[in-house]
Amino acid sequence: MDTPDSMAAALIDRILTGAADLTLATLRADGSPHASTVNFAHSGWQLYTAISLDSGKAHDINHDHRVALTVNLPYSDWHDIQGLAIDGEAAFVTDPQELARVAALLRSKLPAFDTIIERPHMLPWPGMLFLRITPRTLSLLDYTRGYGHTERYRIDPEESDGAA
Repeated sequence: MDTPDSMAAALIDRILTGAADLTLATLRADGSPHASTVNFAHSGWQLYTAISLDSGKAHDINHDHRVALTVNLPYSDWHDIQGLAIDGEAAFVTDPQELARVAALLRSKLPAFDTIIERPHMLPWPGMLFLRITPRTLSLLDYTRGYGHTERYRIDPEESDGAA
């Protein structure tokens, strides 16, 4: 499995920039999967989201850091589908500098956070955790190149912070 070339990386970045949310799948303590929709932002290959401190997702990730997700651009016809299916690892953001950077990314992409977070400059946000998702494998769906067209890539952990 190869790493994305510059054309694939550009499309991946366009999908991550243009999509408002993703569907995140975690594993519960009993091994059963759980999927939920979350808003997100990204920097390079890293994806970030804010989740509730006592959410099922937080408990699941505390138990098992492996996650899977999908993200798609809006489409009106199957021939227009462009999206991603990603397997990766999730971690809670705790470093103060990274917390500030993630908050800025989320507030820039999703200005509504300023209306729902009582103190958006207090980090971490009260009652919230910031989550970093590091992709390990990625499937790029691009049906504009033919129905079902999918390319699979390996994401190099050494390039995780700035490749897309």
